[in-house]
Amino acid sequence: MRQSIMLIAGLGIAATLSGCNSMDDLTPQVDVGGGTFRSPPVNQSDLDAMSQQTVPPQSTTPVESAQLASPVQEGFVEGATGTVLAQGDGEYTDPAGSLDAQAGRLRQGQVPAQQRLARRQVIAEEAEATPVEGASDEPRQSAAPLRAAEETPEIQKPQKSAAIAPAATPGTIRFLPIIGAPVEAVTPLSKQLGNEARSHGLTIKSASDTSSQHILKGYFSALKDGEKTTVVYVWDVLDSGGNRLHRIQGQDTVDATAANLWSVVPPQTMQAIATRTIAEYLNWRAKNAG
Repeated sequence: MRQSIMLIAGLGIAATLSGCNSMDDLTPQVDVGGGTFRSPPVNQSDLDAMSQQTVPPQSTTPVESAQLASPVQEGFVEGATGTVLAQGDGEYTDPAGSLDAQAGRLRQGQVPAQQRLARRQVIAEEAEATPVEGASDEPRQSAAPLRAAEETPEIQKPQKSAAIAPAATPGTIRFLPIIGAPVEAVTPLSKQLGNEARSHGLTIKSASDTSSQHILKGYFSALKDGEKTTVVYVWDVLDSGGNRLHRIQGQDTVDATAANLWSVVPPQTMQAIATRTIAEYLNWRAKNAG
């Protein structure tokens, strides 16, 4: 009984397998959602046609690979074996941890990290000590010129001699500005003084010329005298250095008066005063010619 059942089951499996072929297996279902659409099966003629088609090979650009250089960061240095060594690490000895590697670095002229650190500390200490020494030297250097200045005797500057007045030219005279009289009264006076001096052979110098033999400095004032006006004048005769040698003085009267006394003094009065002044000066000059 069991054998008959197994025989029947085997026949059923064989029938099922015979109903399946490779073409059914190659048919995909496009409509995945519902599974209702089936694409047309691929037959042997389709496979032969696809095998006869020539597909050009796609060209690809070869990519060149280069070994990337590992940048050496600041504070590190590459050792003899390519290992990056830390700089300034006092506890760092050797990347390989062997005496052979250390000897190899020494043969190549590399200084161990401990020695480099010690050298840097010495250089840093010297750099810090240098400004201090320079600062300490400055007071000594600045004090040296002060001591030299104190020890050096003071050089006496040559004393400037007083300016010597130029030699006075004989027969020359100059007039300083007149004090006390307005311009209206001084104008006829000055003109007459010049005319009288030149007529007697005198040379008139400018007020700023110091080479004249004598200087005349005049003072004028107008005074009310009842119904009259009196003009008083004083002349100081000075030498070329400004020292007074002689004084000429006098007065003249005008028969008129007003609130402004100078307004009633005619030009003739001032001209007469100028004539008398030069005459008295020449008289004194003749007496003191020696």
